[in-house]
Amino acid sequence: MQLREKSLPDRELLVEADALATLVRGAGAPCVGLVNDRVDVALASGLGVHLGEDDLPAAAARDLLPPGAPIGVSTHSVEAARRAFQDPASDYVAFGPVFESGTKTARRARGLEALAEAARGRSRPLVAIGGITPDRLDEVWDAGADSAAMIGGLLQGGRIEENARRALDAARRRSLRGRIYLVGFMATGKTTVGRRVAERLGRPFVDVDSEIERASGKTIRVLFEESGEASFRDRESAFLAGTESLPEAVVATGGGTFALEANRKAISRLGVAVLLDAPVDVVVARLAGKTDRPLFTGREQLEALYAARAPFYRMAAVRVNLTGSETVDETADRVLVSLENRLELAG
Repeated sequence: MQLREKSLPDRELLVEADALATLVRGAGAPCVGLVNDRVDVALASGLGVHLGEDDLPAAAARDLLPPGAPIGVSTHSVEAARRAFQDPASDYVAFGPVFESGTKTARRARGLEALAEAARGRSRPLVAIGGITPDRLDEVWDAGADSAAMIGGLLQGGRIEENARRALDAARRRSLRGRIYLVGFMATGKTTVGRRVAERLGRPFVDVDSEIERASGKTIRVLFEESGEASFRDRESAFLAGTESLPEAVVATGGGTFALEANRKAISRLGVAVLLDAPVDVVVARLAGKTDRPLFTGREQLEALYAARAPFYRMAAVRVNLTGSETVDETADRVLVSLENRLELAG
């Protein structure tokens, strides 16, 4: 997150920088805060700095800022980018404007070919800048950029949250590979949230219970009544194993799927288990008036089943705690961020 403000008085700029520093510290996810141009304000607020070609040299800023403070530099030609990569003082090098930009009007667009040329000699992260929108992210990454900076692309249409989701999801489609299995108790939102996560990642969605109903022509309740739970669990395990035919997918499992050791081992082999963990009160409220759940007969029985399965749910690789008040997209956000954090730790 970069504070880019060319005209504020110093006192007001410092207030904004302090506010950014507070946001960065409380982000709950990997986040870097930078002040554009102003090394003095960065030092006073405890942030890093992003330097233009006419600002202090990165080496001078490194001498002034505390150890570990992030420093980035902007470049506007392939030659300048190569010189910046040879200078060890910065943490990343920005290149652009790649496209026509509303905030970088003094320079013509350099284009994707120039970006690719700059990327060939990079020795640290390369950030594409200028005219970047969520729809253009794949282009700049394919050209060799490691990340991208956006202003207008985020502000477009006043839909900042929507645009930010689109940008983040573009990155996630490249980094979150393989199969994702949503596990947890009944009525925690596995199907609804799983379908939304699949849409945002651009991959197939599979609901195991729905697939069993489609293949058998019978509801889950009828299958339980006719054949018993053991027979149903065999069907469930077979359909779960069948998801191996999909290289990438989001799979919503049944409430009892993860309670079986064989299923836990299969999911661990095939992908990553994400637990949607909602309180019992939320589950009871969502099930009020429902008649399609074969293992729900009342609150007392439900609480006993919830307690019996809880130790198995806690074995999931990723856990997302829910209050029940989240929107579908907010829950999907938490699932995706949790997966990113897991990937970051593994890396």
